[in-house]
Amino acid sequence: MFFNRGIRRIIMISTSAPCLVKLVNPLGQCHAEQKSLAHRLDSLRGKSIGFINTGKPNVGHFLAQIEEMIRADYPGVKTHNVRKDFTSAKPIAHELDGKVHAVVNAWGD
Repeated sequence: MFFNRGIRRIIMISTSAPCLVKLVNPLGQCHAEQKSLAHRLDSLRGKSIGFINTGKPNVGHFLAQIEEMIRADYPGVKTHNVRKDFTSAKPIAHELDGKVHAVVNAWGD
């Protein structure tokens, strides 16, 4: 097996058939449907906002500050908080579906 990072391909030479060379591109192919972004709300007044805590360190503090700032500017806003298990790859946004007008999702490292 020969790795060439410059062209990002792996060349595998078969031991059972020495004249056979198979090129494999490890990048794969992704076919994604293009969608437009959600329409921006005119105002948060009277709206419900969802907060997704991904479980990463300090995300809870960050979201609490954002929620506090939103409540200061829009006293009547309702909030819904969900917390994702830090180790889980399971989506959680469905828990806010139909309950909120907008979502704040804190993620990153």
